[in-house]
Amino acid sequence: MINILFIFLYIGTISFGGGWAVVGLIKDILISQNYMDLNEFKEILTAAQLTPGPVAVNMATYTGYKIYGLMGAILTTLVLLIPSIIIITTYHFLKKSIKLEKEALINSLVLGTSVLVFITLYSLGSEFIINLDIRAIIMASVIFILLVKTKIDPIFFIVVSGLIAILLL
Repeated sequence: MINILFIFLYIGTISFGGGWAVVGLIKDILISQNYMDLNEFKEILTAAQLTPGPVAVNMATYTGYKIYGLMGAILTTLVLLIPSIIIITTYHFLKKSIKLEKEALINSLVLGTSVLVFITLYSLGSEFIINLDIRAIIMASVIFILLVKTKIDPIFFIVVSGLIAILLL
């Protein structure tokens, strides 16, 4: 159990930009360390998206529960959150004595987050491209264009995508 806790501590330490920025990292680490296979990862990602809350926290909780039960769920969630709690608490106490150039900090975090999101996109999307699932590629492209060009609520696309996937894919 110690190894999985260190994995989620590591993920929590570098997870700037929210859960989606590190989903690919979670996938790569957990699969490469044989905690799960790709199908189990997809199951966990689906469950994490369907439950309320940040996707990375939900994935940590679900993974911990799946592998080690209730205690695993509690501990993986806590160790994922500990680095953020420490950083925010430290900042709160030191913000008056440390002068940060907020613009430079934000720009560097945006760059790092963009890289993490791209890695996640590549990690999750490469399976469609490698397997040449043309229906999924077309569906994702149409949804992307509609999301960018219209003001339709994204939840509509999530529900419709799920229905289409059940019926056609």
